[in-house]
Amino acid sequence: MENKNKLKIMLKDIIKIIEGPWFVADGALLGLMREGDLLEFDSDIDIYILPETKINWDKLDNKYNFHKDYMCYKIYNGEDKIPTENEWIRFIAFKRTLPEFYGYSRAELTEAVATDYKSEKIIRQYPNLWVDIISLVYDNKHDLYRLPYHWNGQEFYFTPDECKGMYDNRLGFDIKIPKNPKQVLERIYGTNWLIEQRDHVY
Repeated sequence: MENKNKLKIMLKDIIKIIEGPWFVADGALLGLMREGDLLEFDSDIDIYILPETKINWDKLDNKYNFHKDYMCYKIYNGEDKIPTENEWIRFIAFKRTLPEFYGYSRAELTEAVATDYKSEKIIRQYPNLWVDIISLVYDNKHDLYRLPYHWNGQEFYFTPDECKGMYDNRLGFDIKIPKNPKQVLERIYGTNWLIEQRDHVY
């Protein structure tokens, strides 16, 4: 409960610095649509923005820090403890999501990215509760907004209409969620998204 309330406060503070189209999706959207609240066991909230969206970092409350990680910006409370992680495992997990390494075996991937580790690794600087800000890219060929990476070959995308978003106030304040949220959740989590699966992996 404490984590959930803390994430709500973080989200309420952070959306104030976003200027342009945005919406929450993934676990936060799943919790809203399934339970009317954030999921009890979630440790982060994903905010998606479009290429033209501006983040006013100078307006971010002083209690928060932000850190550019491999796939997005992480925003977190600077007073929280930052855990120690195996940075090689984080690095190779990120590389696995890049389209150019799709289908590589573990050995092939390790060999292909090992020489880049020293110059490209990013040391984790955020604690166990955070808000991600993820920038979508526009796919002109298919008229879609998508993530620039994949999980096991599955590409996440949103239609322009979904990206227009709609307001939801079940957290006690207005946030934006994608239009057609049930279709979005089915695309991300499958047809059984209403059934709790804490061990779900993309």
